Amino acid sequence: MKNIYMKLMLCILLVAMVFTGCTNASNAPAPAPEPSAPSTETPAPQPSSGPKYKKEIVIAIADEFTTIDPMETTSESNQLVQTCVHTLLTNTNLTTMQNEGFLVEKWEMVTPDHWKFKLKENIKFHDGTILNVDDVIFTFERGKDKSTTSAYIAKIKELKKVDDLNFEVFLHAGDVDFNYVFAADSLAILSKEAFETLPEEEAVKIGTGAWKFEEFQSADYVSLVRFEECTLYDVPNTERLVFRMIPEASSRMIALENGEVDAIMSPSATDYSRLSESSDLKLITVTGRGQHFIGFNQANKASIVSNPDFRKAVAYAVNKEEMVIAAWDGYAQVSTSIMCRDMEYYADIDGIPYDPDKAKAMFEELGVVGSSVKLITSDAAHRVKMAENFQAQMAKYGITVDVEFMQQAALIERLSTPNNSEEMFVLSWTPGKNADYMYRNPIHSKGGRSFYSNINDPEIDALIDAAAAELDKTRRAEMYEELQIRLTTEVINWIPIAQATLTMGAQKDVTGILLHPALVHQFRTVERIIEE
Repeated sequence: MKNIYMKLMLCILLVAMVFTGCTNASNAPAPAPEPSAPSTETPAPQPSSGPKYKKEIVIAIADEFTTIDPMETTSESNQLVQTCVHTLLTNTNLTTMQNEGFLVEKWEMVTPDHWKFKLKENIKFHDGTILNVDDVIFTFERGKDKSTTSAYIAKIKELKKVDDLNFEVFLHAGDVDFNYVFAADSLAILSKEAFETLPEEEAVKIGTGAWKFEEFQSADYVSLVRFEECTLYDVPNTERLVFRMIPEASSRMIALENGEVDAIMSPSATDYSRLSESSDLKLITVTGRGQHFIGFNQANKASIVSNPDFRKAVAYAVNKEEMVIAAWDGYAQVSTSIMCRDMEYYADIDGIPYDPDKAKAMFEELGVVGSSVKLITSDAAHRVKMAENFQAQMAKYGITVDVEFMQQAALIERLSTPNNSEEMFVLSWTPGKNADYMYRNPIHSKGGRSFYSNINDPEIDALIDAAAAELDKTRRAEMYEELQIRLTTEVINWIPIAQATLTMGAQKDVTGILLHPALVHQFRTVERIIEE
């Protein structure tokens, strides 16, 4: 028994030695390193945690904010805030200045009247729900009867859901630039679920933007907070964004110089040099796409303004260079066409030149010397100056212009009232880059802003529709040039005055402000480093 035990132990020992010999030496524990001598060099600096940002950015705006609902108004002050909270299907990339997908990942024009779109995946609304095609359908259904959106939605014959991310659009008539329609700021996509579970005044605050609505104090300020769970954009470094209402340009400038605000909208032209030459402040500029004009209500058949010869005489009478100096201290480009310069298919037409002698002769022939007309406009500084200058110019021809100033909302209400008795007005139209946008909304009889002219001309409507559907670019350019010439020199629904330079003033170290030629400036990434 003892011999058996000894033999068994010997076998176990031999097996253990075999396995030990086969083991790879590299798997054996490495010997402990010897202690190194103490270093006499200064340790390298450790990377910091990054710059520190100002928690709150305050932007002073000129006009009053009234609503976060993108379908309720197209006023600049409202859209500045709305674009922080809400997002469009497509929009202008302010770096490339091209129409690109924002909520949309891609699109395809199958034919001019048939389009396919795909939404981006996993886009969160502020309430945590995920964007899908039902939200798009809900938004368009809500906007059918809104004045700001009805003209765009009226183009759609059918919006067909394919699945949660894909949908198709069938149009009543072809539109080769239909992707631009989704860039209309009033068509920001809203949350269907929010409207089903919240009161409308709360649901309309829910968007997909980098900023969430926080608080609104009427005639004082509106505040936003960053959306920490944003999946569409990077989360801002700034924690809170405040738009403070300061109507007077001089007061906005004082607030900027005193450090009460970080940036100001629309500084006075007289302060441009102070901003440019300051070591602490800066002037931000871009050429605007807004067409500032003197308009005529052609639906008022009891007024002389319904006479095209009177409108042409007024066009000859206006010294646009003088008005640009009066309204913008020269910081604007005089317009010769109703169409904006940086738009596709713009043609550099001569328009109606300043000719005071011709204007005088026409007024005398019409027998209107000694008569008066009424003009309404908003109380925005440049419009007040435009109206007052126009009033002074027309007085030289023996025509009295009675001017009434009011807030922008009241102005639009007056002009949009059916069968109103208004005669003339000072206003502006700021389109997107595509040509159809320029004409359809404010000029087409079915446009949402057709009261900007009240032309109601079937031939003009037909030309706008035909140009939108034309695939041949050469022919399309000819059609848009024809529209420019007819509207500017024959119909004369507006007298185009100028495209103004858009400006902001800011503290020197404020970054992330992107000015938009169409006024909807972006503050998605606005920030200010206070410590490197």
